[in-house]
Amino acid sequence: MSQRTFQFRLRSSHSALARTTQSLVVELLTESGEWQPQVPSLTTPGFRLYLLSLLLCQHHYLVANAAERNLPLQQVEGAFTVITSADWILEQVSGDFRMRLDPAASAEERGRADADAIGYISERMKLCPVSRNLPATVQKAIALHLDA
Repeated sequence: MSQRTFQFRLRSSHSALARTTQSLVVELLTESGEWQPQVPSLTTPGFRLYLLSLLLCQHHYLVANAAERNLPLQQVEGAFTVITSADWILEQVSGDFRMRLDPAASAEERGRADADAIGYISERMKLCPVSRNLPATVQKAIALHLDA
């Protein structure tokens, strides 16, 4: 039986002062091999909305918990892959997220992004209610890295 693969990428930028998300771009790799920007609307296919909700929930938990730890977040990039059976049943969800800190932030602020903070954020990302509601049979792997 054949599988279906859905690949997304995400890039967000965050303001130096308010530490809030200033821009967010999500793209889907189409069957023709092109990255297509995703702008959800009432005409977006429901299954794609579901997949986008998985990705955006992870991003939200990353950003919210980075703010909770007072990290000077500048940018987040993510690669997100979902594999389903031929009949659209989720089998695997994997994400690789990379955080970049504001280079203008003080050494003290940047130093808050230690292994403990990255581990804390990674664990909190697992609490995203969308992914927590996936069946236990779905293989899940979410990684978070700090770019130097």
